[in-house]
Amino acid sequence: MGASALLLTVAACGSNGTTAAPVSSGPASSSVPVSSPPPSSVAPPPVTAPPKSRPTQGVPPGDTAPAAGQVNASALPPEYPHDVTLAEGGSVVVIQAEEGGCDKISAKAGEQTAAQVVVLVTVTKAPHGQMCPMHVREISLPVRLAAPLGGRELVLKPGP
Repeated sequence: MGASALLLTVAACGSNGTTAAPVSSGPASSSVPVSSPPPSSVAPPPVTAPPKSRPTQGVPPGDTAPAAGQVNASALPPEYPHDVTLAEGGSVVVIQAEEGGCDKISAKAGEQTAAQVVVLVTVTKAPHGQMCPMHVREISLPVRLAAPLGGRELVLKPGP
């Protein structure tokens, strides 16, 4: 009985997913052939690095991304939203943001010239000591422009 259990254990461990012949509880046989599967020619999928930015929904259908280098957000603090898309043919600037707890984010059009459009972004914090829920909301802040953005520079600045 001990040899049968040992043979069953060896057959199960060395089978690599194949099934071995059943082992009877009678007298131990000399050996049970175990075959290994042929080597696989299928390569494993490539390992990709996780995204370096927060998860997003991407550019909404119908919206477009501004041209590379067209958005200047250098005046905004790092915790302010910087993700921008254009809607309605560039007549609406949409700022994608995350609001959390009692914080509120708003945006409005500022000065609009032939060379640039300024959008003022305001983050209103809760008063010190106020209890706020610990949740995050994805929001979109649409800002209607007097004329489509076109090739003008979009400047994001902190608002009042």
